[in-house]
Amino acid sequence: MAGAKKIVKNSNGSLAVPDHVIIPFIEGDGTGPDIWNASKMVIEAAVDQAYGGDKRIDWVELYAGEKGYQKTGQWIAKEVLDSIRDHRVALKGPLTTPVGKGFRSLNVTIR
Repeated sequence: MAGAKKIVKNSNGSLAVPDHVIIPFIEGDGTGPDIWNASKMVIEAAVDQAYGGDKRIDWVELYAGEKGYQKTGQWIAKEVLDSIRDHRVALKGPLTTPVGKGFRSLNVTIR
């Protein structure tokens, strides 16, 4: 990820996306890995087609859902939410919803 940068907000409130950007992703559970692998290929091909190789994405995985629970004991850790806020964007695959746990959908406000 040498040279890769985060999306930043300009003084006028618009977002500045660097040519070599870091974008976090949550792979997801169940069909999530299959969906993510296909999505990643499509996104990278679209960026390459649109920008002729002048722009690219470095992906960084965030652990939530089953994978996050196995690693941290939490379905979605504070560090994951903080990373999404810090990067201003993230892609998320489908996540397991534990039955009867009062589990709510993820809602992150980015300012």
